[in-house]
This record gives sequence, C-alpha cells and structure tokens, in this order.
Amino acid sequence: MATILIVDDDPDFIEVTRTFLRKAGFETDEAATPDTALEKIGAGGYDLVILDVMMPDGFEGFEVARAIREDLDMRELPVLMLTSLREAKKIPYRFAPDSDYLPVDVFLEKPVPPELLVETVQEMLGERRENPEYPL
Repeated sequence: MATILIVDDDPDFIEVTRTFLRKAGFETDEAATPDTALEKIGAGGYDLVILDVMMPDGFEGFEVARAIREDLDMRELPVLMLTSLREAKKIPYRFAPDSDYLPVDVFLEKPVPPELLVETVQEMLGERRENPEYPL
C-alpha cells in the first residue's frame, strides 16, 4: 500500500484529501509547514508527495519542490503540486512542470475534484513504478 504525504497549511483541505485517498486504499500523513514536510520526506517512507504552493510565508511550495529534488536528492519521488495561485492572484498564464524551475511531475489547480486527484495519484504511482522519469 502506497503512503502519501499531504503538504498544505489548510487543515480542512488536508482532512478532505486524506479521506478520499484513504478511501482509495492509500496510507496518508500530513505536514502543515515546509520545514515539517522536508523533515518527514528526508526520513523517507513516502511513495508520493502532494504539495501546495502557497503557505504561510508565500510561495514556499516551489522551494520545497526544489529542495526535494536538489537538497534531498530525491529525483525519483513523485511530486503532485496543487494550487489556487492563478485564481487567487489573477495570473493569466498556467504553470507546468519544469526540471529547472518547477521540478514536479504533475501540476493541478485547485479546486481539484476528488475523483481527479485520486485518479492522478494512481496514474503517477503506476507510471513511476514502471518507467521513472528520474531513474536512480
């Protein structure tokens, strides 16, 4: 059974996401701050990370994503980034994964229908196990 770390400062989002992921058969853990997230990720044991962009001090999700890939050297760990940044800040362009600036595997905008979130996680874990984008 895969274990997913949910990184978000919104306890309601964590609770809803946890409920749907557990219903789909996943184990979950959560972190409300970037420091806690990086500490937990560094200790290992996660098969995928769901990461919010906007946290208490700004756009810390971007920094966490880069830290996962560079500081922790975990290029094989799937990262799904979620945000309402475009809507909240009225940004006219879309974000997309980029190995230099946004090193995540999938980027989805909130609100994400729970079924789409679960389906995306299932696809990411299946693809990652069979054909990793960042081989060890």
